[in-house]
Amino acid sequence: MSFHYGYLQGTFGLPYGGYCVKPPQLGDITLSAENEHLRMFCVLGRFSQVAEWLEDNNFMVLNQCTDSGTFTHDLVVEVYSRASFLERLLVGQDEIEVQLVIRISRTWDGRKDENSQFKPMLKALVPSGITLPEIRDVLRRVEPGVVLDTTRDKDLFNAALSRVTTRCSAMSSNPDEHFDQGGHGCLLSPSPGRGGLRLPAYEVSAELPPEYSSDTSPHGDMPG
Repeated sequence: MSFHYGYLQGTFGLPYGGYCVKPPQLGDITLSAENEHLRMFCVLGRFSQVAEWLEDNNFMVLNQCTDSGTFTHDLVVEVYSRASFLERLLVGQDEIEVQLVIRISRTWDGRKDENSQFKPMLKALVPSGITLPEIRDVLRRVEPGVVLDTTRDKDLFNAALSRVTTRCSAMSSNPDEHFDQGGHGCLLSPSPGRGGLRLPAYEVSAELPPEYSSDTSPHGDMPG
């Protein structure tokens, strides 16, 4: 699997799989429940590549707030892999191929469901406004099989909220400028009068990610 990142498309309702639609220029990543093209973002590659990419790109991930259905104002970070437990032991976690998915949280994401057919290798709840390097730090703390809820981390939550508030204030003072640069309206409330979100021209990756196994064996620790 070569390295790819972008908005996740073509999953047919699954939280993984599909293909990446790469934005022409990487910046703050806005997810929106109202736009099916902007509900999930993913990074594909070896675990070490994904971790390095997160550390090297100091952008925010934002959830355009919505009261739509079961969507919440938080985000979920999940890591999926088709590698078996034995393969992870033999080659090491840094070398296995993974798909990291960042998506809008649903009301049930904070609960551990042993009967769920979706078995991410790692899973964490994070606040909107978190940065990609902070997501890397969160992954270092996640224990396999446990949903880590960092929305209860006061320092992280306050830092993320401050970023979102600052961005919204700037966008409110000059909404057309921020929207033309790739903004998607105020991140604290839906943007009125826009008639939905606009998608720029994207570069579509030709390589599809593999299907993922439902391996439920215990997993090794996250590398530091």
